[in-house]
Amino acid sequence: MMNPFRIVWELVEFGIQALFVYVLAIILCVGMIAYVIADKKEPQIEYIYEKVIIEKEKETTIKERQCARVAGCRVLPDGTIEW
Repeated sequence: MMNPFRIVWELVEFGIQALFVYVLAIILCVGMIAYVIADKKEPQIEYIYEKVIIEKEKETTIKERQCARVAGCRVLPDGTIEW
C-alpha cells in the first residue's frame, strides 16, 4: 500500500539534497573565481634611472659687476642691464 505522506517526505528529502549539492557547487565556483582574481599578480615594473651629473661651467667673460649707482641700474627689455 502506498502511503501519500511517505511520498511527500521523500520528495522533500530529495529537494533538500539537491539544494545542498547545487549550493555547494555555487560556493565552489564563486570561491574558485575569487581565488583566481586574488591570486592574479600584476607584474612588478622596476624603473631604472641613470644618474647623470650635470656640471655647468660658469661664464667668466666679464668680471662680475655690481650696480653701484644710487638710483639703481636699468634692466632693458632684452634682458641686458644698463650699467
